[in-house]
Amino acid sequence: MSDLSAPVSPAARARARARRHWAEHVLLPAEMAGRELARRRTALGLLTLLPLAFYAASRSDSSYAPVLGGIAMAFSISGAAIFCVMSSRRLDTRLVLSGYRPRELMIGRLLLLESLGALVALVFAGVIVLGSSPADPGELLCGVFLVTLCAVPFGLAVGAFVPSELESVLILIGVVGVQLTLSVSNPVAKFLPFWGAQRLLDQAGGGTGATTWPIVVAFLYAAGLFVIACWAVNRRYANVR
Repeated sequence: MSDLSAPVSPAARARARARRHWAEHVLLPAEMAGRELARRRTALGLLTLLPLAFYAASRSDSSYAPVLGGIAMAFSISGAAIFCVMSSRRLDTRLVLSGYRPRELMIGRLLLLESLGALVALVFAGVIVLGSSPADPGELLCGVFLVTLCAVPFGLAVGAFVPSELESVLILIGVVGVQLTLSVSNPVAKFLPFWGAQRLLDQAGGGTGATTWPIVVAFLYAAGLFVIACWAVNRRYANVR
């Protein structure tokens, strides 16, 4: 028989503490953020319909419609991230006073929103594939996932920096709107966060070009935006702790 009273090794105790810390300080705030988003389901539903309207309006242009529909998806995903951050500010203050680190709150929201965004991306990809029959469905799928990858940290960064929802939404409309109006070859487009996704979506519709570099650019933008979001939220609650 095994000795049930055998002492637990320090390494096992450390792993158990790490798992408990992860569950309490990352997953629990993510669950709370999900409940806050559920209260805004009407607004989120309208934001989800907006990119579908963009795609439906441009469907006659089979080569550009996947680009327009895919990039417009950032409206819904970044909008959800902005609402998530701003609606949780009062709750965040209490959590920080209880010992939570601001970056842990952001990591939990990142995981939640990226997961939800991936589901939205799958739906959008299916709609675009059925509606436009792109030349390369694989690049289309990759492109819409890159939109999600960048849209979540972009929304978190805007929500953490900007004091009001109106200003945040205006920034979102401005950045995504400019990205939609610029061609993928425009030098200015390369300095905007969704250029990597735009490049792949353009290639999926019949364009040509490399695949690896746009993916690298998208990951760099996503990482940089999330670092900015964490810095902003740490600065906001620096005096709370």
